[in-house]
Amino acid sequence: MKYYLMNKNKELMILQQNDDDFLFENDFILLNKEALPFSIYQDFKKNKTHKEIIKGINEWFSTRIVPNYRDNKDSIFEEYQVRDGYELANKHYALSLSDQYWLKPLDENISWEDINYFDHDYDGKDFFEATYGKDSFNTLNIESTSKSKYTTPNNTLGGQLKKAWIKVNNENYLLKGSGTLYAFEPINEVIASKICEIINVPYVKYSLKKIQTKRQQTLVSVCKCMINSSQEIIPAYQVLQEENQLMHSKDDFYVYIKILEDHGIQNADEKVQKMLMLDYIMLNEDRHLNNFGIIRNVDTLKWVDVCPIFDTGRSNNCNVTEKYWDFNVGEVKCFTNYLISSEELLDLFTISLQEKTFERLKELVQVYNQLLKENQSYIQLFDIQIEKLTEGFSRRIDILYQKLMEKNLIKKSTSR
Repeated sequence: MKYYLMNKNKELMILQQNDDDFLFENDFILLNKEALPFSIYQDFKKNKTHKEIIKGINEWFSTRIVPNYRDNKDSIFEEYQVRDGYELANKHYALSLSDQYWLKPLDENISWEDINYFDHDYDGKDFFEATYGKDSFNTLNIESTSKSKYTTPNNTLGGQLKKAWIKVNNENYLLKGSGTLYAFEPINEVIASKICEIINVPYVKYSLKKIQTKRQQTLVSVCKCMINSSQEIIPAYQVLQEENQLMHSKDDFYVYIKILEDHGIQNADEKVQKMLMLDYIMLNEDRHLNNFGIIRNVDTLKWVDVCPIFDTGRSNNCNVTEKYWDFNVGEVKCFTNYLISSEELLDLFTISLQEKTFERLKELVQVYNQLLKENQSYIQLFDIQIEKLTEGFSRRIDILYQKLMEKNLIKKSTSR
């Protein structure tokens, strides 16, 4: 099958896809290099070979499939009668809510305005129930549509955790579950968004939703889509491809900041440092290079801003047995594929925070405690564990305050 690779209504390449495994192969025709997906554009810019470019196209496409390591992939593939995520992604033009790229058959007369999920309704029920269980969609108290079940952005929704897009009042919402030992990631997402509000950094706002079926009850986080129909998300991993070699160490922080500043991102250093301060407080184990990045305007190709902070669920020792809970040092990721001591983040902090900021952060301790207790029937925690988590969260705020004091990075509040 041959397709145009499209960016909205721009024809970027003509590609040939194998009908058996849905991988791209053989020849391609380049039509518009500048508007290509960023990683593919970098391959052309670096004069990679034909074979390497095809490999890069397939690697890019692999990020928009339901992976075989998805917790519930079997029920999804059975519902949609597909053998894997590649086949599912091709069911409706490989459209996504993370960018504006899609595959247009050469012989089909259709435009992006006709089919995109930012402007059009789509089926949410079938994928949602394949993910969360029979009758789970009823919990949402919204009406299903008459659209084909294959008409959904969930076809291209990657990642390990159970998740699904739904549309409510013309807004796209992502509902995401848990996959760790104690299953309180959704609560961590809510607290992370409250921290971001206090330290004044762009963030995705999260709330909680309870889903119940005859067989199970599930707590999920809920957030709106972070981009609009003229934008795309470029993850940090692709951004760093502007450089020929990654060190996969926290030293890549400086390379990343320079790239962002060179592309006109305002206050990039401050925003990324504040993201890492959030990770320090919450001991975020999952800030890998696809969990942050930048937003680009697909019409002008101008870099707009950093992505608002998202996906901070795997934090606060939620995937570590209680015996090994460590709130004094703990481990995080920082431009690495592996965990490092949270203390290594301190080397990167050069911006100041107000003393009153920490006063507001301390107010979240009770909020965190209350959220854990209110949702105790949905998470795997006893009362004594909730108290330990609350005390640990409070301690992390105190430790960051003390460390920033030692670096003269606390601005004292002034009275009028």
